Amino acid sequence: MIRIFLLFFIFPKIIFSAELNLICTNNYIDVRSLDVKDVFLIIDYKTKRIELGGLNFFADNFKVTDSNISWHASDIDIYPESKGNVSGIIGRYSGQLVLNFQKNSEDKISSLTFNCKKFETKQKKF
Repeated sequence: MIRIFLLFFIFPKIIFSAELNLICTNNYIDVRSLDVKDVFLIIDYKTKRIELGGLNFFADNFKVTDSNISWHASDIDIYPESKGNVSGIIGRYSGQLVLNFQKNSEDKISSLTFNCKKFETKQKKF
């Protein structure tokens, strides 16, 4: 009886997890001028919750297709004394993540591009 319970209730939750854990690194030419070299990205499909480094928020718009995952969130506390918008798109085959940040008080959009892969603890450099 216990085996049946584990097989039907616990095992599917492990297999069909709605969470994606990625480590994203910036390996581009002008990396010296960037403050962000790498970032953890955790996406929960079911709740639309995104953890981007130390920034946690829920997406207003969230779309999953065969080729990419994209989101947009408004009024997030990303700037000191100001809120802004965050949007991102990650290619499911390329692993490339593009993040866009925009202050509510400005029209300028800042973008960062990363290469992502699934995170495994054994890959730590130190």
